[in-house]
This record gives sequence, structure tokens and C-alpha cells, in this order.
Amino acid sequence: MLFRRSRDRDAAATTTATGRTRRSPLRPLISLNHFMIFVSATIVTGIAAYFIHLEPKPHSTHIIFQEVIAVITLILYAISSILPFISRYRGHFMPVNLILSYLWLTSFIFSTQDWAGGRCSKFSTVAGHCGLKKTMIAFNFLALFFLMCNTVLEGFLLRQERTGAIADHTVEPKHRPDTATTANTTSNVV
Repeated sequence: MLFRRSRDRDAAATTTATGRTRRSPLRPLISLNHFMIFVSATIVTGIAAYFIHLEPKPHSTHIIFQEVIAVITLILYAISSILPFISRYRGHFMPVNLILSYLWLTSFIFSTQDWAGGRCSKFSTVAGHCGLKKTMIAFNFLALFFLMCNTVLEGFLLRQERTGAIADHTVEPKHRPDTATTANTTSNVV
């Protein structure tokens, strides 16, 4: 069976005084990372929407890209911030974190190319607003940083759950008779 727990996994779980197995300490860190990604995406979404509102058409493709990535991340992490508290969650959001970290890296590169190093007011499509542009650069970096940290943490959580280092307290091991006991009872009956 693909989803059956092995005895080694159940034996590897540590129990507390109440008889419950302890949960992974990575889950609160993952939830905190999800929240920080959500906050960063919210700020980038707001600033990019403001820039799109200010800028006459045609819009810069870099700002449009940053807005799209921020909105997608905002929607995903509004839903996923509760995932680490669900007992069946095993870190399966790691591929999404990895993909989004590359997209946020691109967003960070676009914003630094457009607005860092004295190019804020001279070569930008939206004139002025250097403080908002630098804030957007900073929160692009923060979203990238927390996505990369979250990818690593969820990889560790996925590994812990697969190797059995941490087990859930909701699933108890099944006690089955071993083959020697079963063989003795069947030979006596016949």
C-alpha cells in the first residue's frame, strides 16, 4: 500500500507526557513565512497598481509582470497560510514555492534594473515617486527571500514526514499479530 505507515515511522515518533506524538517545529516557521510572503505580495500589489494607475498607456511590461506575479502570490498565500496547521499537510507546497521564487527573482531584477543606481527619476516610466520605487524593490527582495526560505523549510518538512522523523498525533499505529502467533493459532485449530 502506498499510503500505509510503516512500523519504523511510528517507532520514530516521540511521545509527550499526554501520549501524543510531537509535531514538527518547522510548521510554525512555514506558517510565518507564508504570512510574510502574503504581506510582501500585498505591498507590491498596491504599489504596482498605483504605478499602473499613474502611468499613461502603454504600460511598462516590467510593472505589469510585477503586478501579475504579486496578485497570483497574494491569492495563493491568502489560502495557504493555514496549510501548516492542517495535520495532513506534509510540505507539498514546496514546488509552488520554488516556481514563485524564480518569478520573484525576475521581478526583483526588473525593479532594480529600472529604479536602482540613480535611475529612479531619470529613466523611469513613472516620474518621481522614488520612495515608493525603493519600497517596491525592498519588498520584492523580501518576498524572494521568504520564498527561498520556505522552499528549504518545506523540503525539510517533506523529508521528515517521508522518513518518519515526526509523526502525527491523530493517527495511531495499528497493532497486528505477527506471523509466529498467527501460525501457532492456525495449526491448533486444524
